[in-house]
Amino acid sequence: MLPILLVSVTPYVGKNVVALGIAEKFRREGKSVGFFKPIGPLPVVVDGRLADEDAVFFQKVLGLSESLEDICPLVLSDQALADALRGAHGDARQRILSAFKTVSRGKDIVMSVSMGRLSCGMTFGYSMDKFAADIKARVIVVARYRWPTETLDGILHMRSLLPDQFVGVVFNRVPASKAQQIGQAVKPFLEAQGVDVLGCAPDDTILNAVPISELVEGLEGKVLCAGDKLNQLAEHFSIGAMNVDSALQFFRRLPNKAVITGGDRADIQIAALQTSTRCLILTGDLYPNERILTRAEEMGVPVVLVTQDTSTVAAICEQLRGHLSLQSEQKTARAIEMMDGCMNWDLLRKRLDIK
Repeated sequence: MLPILLVSVTPYVGKNVVALGIAEKFRREGKSVGFFKPIGPLPVVVDGRLADEDAVFFQKVLGLSESLEDICPLVLSDQALADALRGAHGDARQRILSAFKTVSRGKDIVMSVSMGRLSCGMTFGYSMDKFAADIKARVIVVARYRWPTETLDGILHMRSLLPDQFVGVVFNRVPASKAQQIGQAVKPFLEAQGVDVLGCAPDDTILNAVPISELVEGLEGKVLCAGDKLNQLAEHFSIGAMNVDSALQFFRRLPNKAVITGGDRADIQIAALQTSTRCLILTGDLYPNERILTRAEEMGVPVVLVTQDTSTVAAICEQLRGHLSLQSEQKTARAIEMMDGCMNWDLLRKRLDIK
């Protein structure tokens, strides 16, 4: 069994996208692939039991038979953190390794995803560098390259911690403005330091998009119409606080957007519905008029009522956009397609000694 551990220097780099891409590639080649998340920071309740959101996703998409408790044995609930702060977190090492043994049984490859750096888990007495050493994992860093020196320092530091287990780095969510620099300067620099660049995936509009259902949940909003369209993706966000003529011109330039505006701004709402809009988010707990709701229902555009003010809603939406969730069939398919074309698979197989 080949254990692979994905880590990162900074948050929101898209480790799950890379994990999914690698898992699906090897599954298509006939290998049995498992998924493991030692510590999960995204608690959700499934059938009355606490689980990690990513564990739920990978259990479904990879068709895994193992329990959610084994796929992610330590979920960071408020209670788990409180226990850790008073020194009552128990034996995290034994708990995690026991679950990993169960998950890896009968598998050719197990993809493990860390919360971030190799230091993650120290609060619970079991850091990811120790986990990697215990399971003899091959370590891959996923990086965004938003903060160049911090990213490069972090990559080199991780290699120095586990030189015999270090595989290389995958750059993900790379904006077009950075791609040339990575190819012409960063890649040769890292290779000179003994670090292989295994892939470079561009920033992607679809993967960055947020399902309307996640917006509703994150904003604790109330859906007023078109509730059957919550699986649509909002690729952009626009605040409708200008005059209607300016708003209409601006809205026309943004496809597949969510428009955030006051519930009393019927003029902005009508302008938004005249363009490519996936969702109306109405702030201030102010209901729209019936004409707006009728038109939105006809067009299949959900109208979501929230209690927060516009600036607060905008901040929450951007935060949701930063967290690259794959909870959408369209995004899952796009992630697999993109990673398939962005990875140097021959180099990865060579570094992992996969025939």
